Amino acid sequence: MAEKSNPHGASEVLGDIGSSFERAAEWVAAHALLVSIVVGAVLAAGGGWELLRSRAEKRETEASNALDETQRAYLEALGADPGAIDLPELANPEAGKRIREEYLEKFRAVAQAHPGTLPAALAWLEAADLLQTQGDADASLESLRKGLAEQPENPRIAGLVHQRIASFYEDRGQLAEAAAEHEAAGELPGFPLRYSALADAARCHAEAGQPDRALALLERIENEAKEAYPLPAEMRSLLRELRASQAAGSASP
Repeated sequence: MAEKSNPHGASEVLGDIGSSFERAAEWVAAHALLVSIVVGAVLAAGGGWELLRSRAEKRETEASNALDETQRAYLEALGADPGAIDLPELANPEAGKRIREEYLEKFRAVAQAHPGTLPAALAWLEAADLLQTQGDADASLESLRKGLAEQPENPRIAGLVHQRIASFYEDRGQLAEAAAEHEAAGELPGFPLRYSALADAARCHAEAGQPDRALALLERIENEAKEAYPLPAEMRSLLRELRASQAAGSASP
């Protein structure tokens, strides 16, 4: 049987809504001061956030301009084209040394004047390169760590710096430390070369006499990134050797 319609239903609902609005209006009128404070706080929070964002953008822009200016002047002093990657060696070695020392301090000054910015991190990396050229490996490592501290949450910069530090340790034969730095880079989800970094970590672990750790990393890569990062031939060979060694160890009485 069809339900009987209620000719008064719609008007009753509208009446209830109207009464709710009236009550709300009365409450707002009675508490005008409180409402104005709440609205003001919301607007102030929004405005404060916008102000902070604007200041952060300004800081990044100023830092970027300072770094660009310093890089451009450095290349010009060396007689290199703007944006050049391979830097020329000056005919006068002493002149080249003076230029590198001068711009080492200028890149440091950019980094120190704009802490917490991406250009500051890049300026520390420039300083690390110059220190490496001068043969001061310890100071270069310190500069790399300062660059990492400027942008610890930036996976692209952090990943590259971790791998630069890993290379430093490899050159010194400190393979366990190198493996830890490569692995730190590989644990950053936003680092594009993360699986390559994990493969480097596995290689270092194997060379450092940590085959179990090396095997675990290579098998992880194989499981997680079979399509995105096929293991290079030398890594596949290492994986076979590690598996064979593990199987032989398990079979031993």
